[in-house]
Amino acid sequence: MSTLTVSRYTLPAASLGPLNPLPDLKGVGDAHAAIVIDTDTVSPEEARYMGWGRIHSILPYLIQDGYSRDKKTCDMPCIVLENSHLKAVFFPTLGGRLWELLDKDRNRELMHTNPVFQPANLALRNAWFSGGVEWNCGIIGHTPFTCDDVACEELKLSDGTPVLRMYAYERIRHLFYRVEACLPDTSRNLYVRVRIDNALKEDTAVYWWSNMAVNESEDVRVIVPAKKAFRYGYGGKLSKVPVPYMDAEADKLRGSAARLARQQGGILHWDVSHPTCLPQSMDFFFDVEKGQRPFIAAVNREGYGIVQTSTRQLMGRKLFAWGMGEGGRHWQTFLSTPESAYIELQSGLARTQLEHLPMEAGGSISWLEAYGAVQADGAVCQGENWDAAVDSVRTVLNSQCPEEDLNALHETMQRELDGNSGTVLHRCSGFALCEQALRGDAFSTAGLSLTGSMKTENGEQAWLDLLKNGILPCPEPLAEPTSYQTDPEWEKKLASSLSRPGGDHWYAFYQLGVMAFFRGDRKQAEDAFLSSLNRARNPWALRCLALLRDTKEAADLYLEAARMKPIRPLVLEAMDALQKAERWEDMLSFWESLPENLKEDGRILCHRAAALLRSGNLDAAEAILQGPIVLTDVREGNTLLTDLWFECAALRRFGRADEESLAWAEENVKPPKHLDFRML
Repeated sequence: MSTLTVSRYTLPAASLGPLNPLPDLKGVGDAHAAIVIDTDTVSPEEARYMGWGRIHSILPYLIQDGYSRDKKTCDMPCIVLENSHLKAVFFPTLGGRLWELLDKDRNRELMHTNPVFQPANLALRNAWFSGGVEWNCGIIGHTPFTCDDVACEELKLSDGTPVLRMYAYERIRHLFYRVEACLPDTSRNLYVRVRIDNALKEDTAVYWWSNMAVNESEDVRVIVPAKKAFRYGYGGKLSKVPVPYMDAEADKLRGSAARLARQQGGILHWDVSHPTCLPQSMDFFFDVEKGQRPFIAAVNREGYGIVQTSTRQLMGRKLFAWGMGEGGRHWQTFLSTPESAYIELQSGLARTQLEHLPMEAGGSISWLEAYGAVQADGAVCQGENWDAAVDSVRTVLNSQCPEEDLNALHETMQRELDGNSGTVLHRCSGFALCEQALRGDAFSTAGLSLTGSMKTENGEQAWLDLLKNGILPCPEPLAEPTSYQTDPEWEKKLASSLSRPGGDHWYAFYQLGVMAFFRGDRKQAEDAFLSSLNRARNPWALRCLALLRDTKEAADLYLEAARMKPIRPLVLEAMDALQKAERWEDMLSFWESLPENLKEDGRILCHRAAALLRSGNLDAAEAILQGPIVLTDVREGNTLLTDLWFECAALRRFGRADEESLAWAEENVKPPKHLDFRML
């Protein structure tokens, strides 16, 4: 019998901490934005949407960078689907993440289940964590709901099968998306139906990838019906390579990379299908052969593992591996615990994750995915004949999950679930309620119930009050802003409120300045921030005004803001502004004035180390780096820590840190492991 239960899940977890109240006006830095496409191997048709639809800010969402690395035992809300063959555990407070998928017949976990919850800086909102299956909707760079609530309901199919519906409103693209999971009584597959709806009568962009973490080990082979892949490795181009063997890059064949390359036909290759053969972090977007049923599997030497398939709407398949380099191994531990490593199998709407796709006004997309165990022929799956390995998995998949059955279940779920509401199990953000109140009939909820499943506790109420009363409530100048809006319709409403009694205040002008800055009108933004400061001196407008000023004045404005409100986000930006102005003594004296808890923050200590280096105190700077310093929110691909180490080494040997001396240091000086997050 299939069941759905609401429960708790216990594991060591780091706190997410407070939201960053500063609006993202500096740009989140999408790592995909700088990727160069190799036009010799990627055709114009294949590259058509690569780079299209990028965003320049994560607004109106707030950045999540207040987490720590101190973990305490925590009971997390979870929702469990179970039948006689499988048990699936979902986290409603963490984007609906599928955390566990247990094969009860063999008592083996199919997913990589992280033994801890540890956020790190890998998403556009910053906080991200590894493990399970993540549902990525809306924009490149992980869903805004990775570490946020989604609404959850329980529904039933006509045969009594319970269905877990998880849904949210994505504010940048104005999309509703729902993930509907079920485990029919005798099924050996977890079925996940996804539907995305454009809530507005305007064209938008759409993006989707389901990201599955599975355990990394030397015998795991990734099998997918493809003979080519779009490959990206940090520092290189996106190019098309053969699968499963691609030519090893001569300039990378040193140390462990040389050992990982294999000889075949007199040529050195890297085996794409065995992730532990890869010397560095790499993405492989498989070019699934036309007419082939899409699937991706990860199987061990016995031919056992996980397989994921879908209806053909979801054609993209991808492998991500951290690689065997020092930085990649460090990242694995940083995200989890020692000896806990994973790879990612992914499936998406497009060929690659460089692409958004057009979605018409009021449009809708739906598909069905299946996740289950596979037991194929181990010798064939691990053998040299790639076609035979693919056929071995395909044969088992077609037997236990026929494509016609998948299509039929998709039609059943569409017919029986769409337009129906269920019992509310968990609530999420209420910004969809704000949009509904703003736009009326021009806003479609796609049949989803908003009233009982959404809350207005995180800044939503202020915007509802603007619509109801004609003015935006005004907080105290030192109170941290809790929400932002960026849409022109909200800007019109807020601008008109200035002429109403009680509407002309510092906070209204501050929010108008953010809106103008977001849409690129820097002059109007500056005027609004100055108007805000004329009504009440506040750190928020000071900080935003600093973004519009030259280096010296920016540093002074930042210092005033951070001294007025010494919270980590403001202190970090003030330190950064002082560093750009090369005001080393001011950086050191500012550090001395900070509260004790901020003095020991890893990123703030990095700024102190830089100031010490550049003011000639190499011993004190090196002591900080030896610490061992922990940069809690180090960014994927960021080399700040190793850069400081090499700078210190260059200054010690040559008395200078120019291009030549830094190149020598990078070639000859090995940084401590705790500093090394390099992806190459």
